[in-house]
Amino acid sequence: MARHFGKRTIHARSVLGRRLQSSYVLWNAQHSHCRSGDRGIRLKRRRLLLIVVGLLALVLVAWFAWPRPREVDLVQIQLAPATRTLAVNGTIRPRLSVAVQSPVGGTLIELGYDVGDRVAAGTLLARVDDAPQRAAIAEAEAAVGAQSATLAQARRDLARYNAIGEFVTRQRREEARLAVERGTLELRRLQASLSQAREVRGRLELRAPFAGVILERPVDPGQTIGVETIIYRLADLAVPEVTAEVDELYTTELKPGGAALIALPGREAPLRAAITFLEPRVDPTTGAREVRLRVLDPLDQAPSGLTVTVNLVVERRETAISIPRSAILQPDGGAKVRVVDGDGRVSERGIRFLDWPAGEVIVTQGLAPGMRILADPQAAEPGAQVRPRG
Repeated sequence: MARHFGKRTIHARSVLGRRLQSSYVLWNAQHSHCRSGDRGIRLKRRRLLLIVVGLLALVLVAWFAWPRPREVDLVQIQLAPATRTLAVNGTIRPRLSVAVQSPVGGTLIELGYDVGDRVAAGTLLARVDDAPQRAAIAEAEAAVGAQSATLAQARRDLARYNAIGEFVTRQRREEARLAVERGTLELRRLQASLSQAREVRGRLELRAPFAGVILERPVDPGQTIGVETIIYRLADLAVPEVTAEVDELYTTELKPGGAALIALPGREAPLRAAITFLEPRVDPTTGAREVRLRVLDPLDQAPSGLTVTVNLVVERRETAISIPRSAILQPDGGAKVRVVDGDGRVSERGIRFLDWPAGEVIVTQGLAPGMRILADPQAAEPGAQVRPRG
């Protein structure tokens, strides 16, 4: 009984082991199948990812390689008021300027003013030592007195001879008459010399010919001067003027009364001015004509000799097309600009313009309001695709 039970137990264990082994084999097979399925899914996902990455790379390459419109600066053509001006350099100078000199050489004994002083007309500016002239005047006065006495005696002799009449020969009377005539002429000569000496003495006092400012005083008291020595340089700065040299090619467009604008260093607002004088001849050395202008606005004590910018207004137009000169190709002949159409395509167009030395010129033919042109014609060639910058 016991053996039988033992055999049954051993048999049951073997059966259980075989079942467990079969279950393990079945589980292992199922698990291997699942792992193979996961590996396939991962492979498919990897292939899909590679395809997507490749497509993105192709899109990026195409994006960078595809030609895009170039960004350029454009000028919008429109009608607007235009002024044709000519810019030149000018100089502030006094309306009146004079070098004060002495008509007679001598020693300066008085100099009452210095550089920058303002003086009125007739002011005594300097005095030259007049001692030699005083001596000359005294000598001339003595000569006049002596000659006056001589002439008076000659007249008395002539009167006495005329009174005696027939008791004096005709020759004596004629000699007396001639003596009076000669004495009269000599007296007049001596009187003229006296007047001249007095005048010269008066001119040794140097006075201001007009109201102005002392610009220069190159001498000092006690200095010996000659007739060519400059003692003062006096200028009238109350109403200064501006002078400029303008090329003869452009002066034909200018006329007295023409307007101008004066730009001073350090001052924002320009000053109004008007042309007062055009030199009638051309300087053969420079090929230019002098233009003088009267400043209509206060100069605020601008110094004489200051260099300023003069903008001469040649022409004003209520409506005109103006473009930068730099936007023109071949400005010396066959002028063209590069136009941009509505699609951004560049093409060339011939124009005509008023050639004038300025940054902007007036176009008379070839452009219409609403058009767009390249600010820099070298920025794109005809046929290129462009788009506005910014």
